[in-house]
Amino acid sequence: MSSSEPAAPAALPRTVGILGAGRAGTGVARAIARIPRLSPGLPEVRALVAGTRRPSAVQRHLTVYAPAAQAVAAEELAARAEVVVVAVPREDLDDVDPLALAGPGVRAVVDMTNTWGEEILPAWLEAGPDDAPGTARIAARWAAAGLEVPVVRALSEVSHHDLDVHGRAAAPRRALAVGTVPAADASDPGAVVAARDAVAALVTAMGFDAVPYEGLERAAVLEPGGAGFGVAHDARELAALLGVGPRD
Repeated sequence: MSSSEPAAPAALPRTVGILGAGRAGTGVARAIARIPRLSPGLPEVRALVAGTRRPSAVQRHLTVYAPAAQAVAAEELAARAEVVVVAVPREDLDDVDPLALAGPGVRAVVDMTNTWGEEILPAWLEAGPDDAPGTARIAARWAAAGLEVPVVRALSEVSHHDLDVHGRAAAPRRALAVGTVPAADASDPGAVVAARDAVAALVTAMGFDAVPYEGLERAAVLEPGGAGFGVAHDARELAALLGVGPRD
C-alpha cells in the first residue's frame, strides 16, 4: 500500500492484542495510540497488552510506557482481539501456546520476534546455515500444533524507538513489510489474504507504507543483520530488497 492509499477501514482491526509488555510490545501499543492523530477519521483501535505478571501489575507498567493501552490476562487476548501480536523474546517461545493465540474473531497472528546475540533459543528454532529464517520455522511449528489462523511477519524490522518517531501522516513515509505464506498454497487462501490486509491496514494507519510479500523465506533480509533490519526504506526500496513489486 503506497502512501497515497489510506488504510481500508473495513480491513483495519478494531482491537489488537499484544503478548509481551516489554519494549517491543509497548512500542506497538504507543503506535496504535497515535492512529487518531496520524490517520484521522479511521475507527478507534484499542490495544490490549498481556505480560507474565498479573494484569494489575502490567497496568502500572503501562501507565508509564503505554498509558492508552489496557492490561489483560493472556487468555483474554484471543477472546477479544482481531489481531494478536507476539512480542516476546524468542527464547520464551516454548512458553507460548499457539492454540491460545486463536479466538473467535482473530484474523491474524503477528510474529514480530527476533533472535538477539547469544540468546538461547528453543532447539527447534536453532538455525543452520541453509535453514529458513526464524519466522518461517515459527509459523510451521505453530501450524503443526494446530494453529489455523494465518501467521503474518510484521513490525519486526523496526525498533520501538523508530515506531515512536517514524510514523507520518503523509509522504514521504517509511515502509514496513507484511509477510505471509503464499495464499495460493494455503488451505484457506481467503484467510491468508484477510490476515495480510488486516495487518497492512494497521501498519498504514500507524503512519507507515505497508509492503506485502508472499513467502516467509524472504523475511531473512528483515532479521537482525539483514539489509532490511533497522534501516528506513521507502516502499520501492523495501520491495526491491524483498524481491517483490511495489503496490502502487
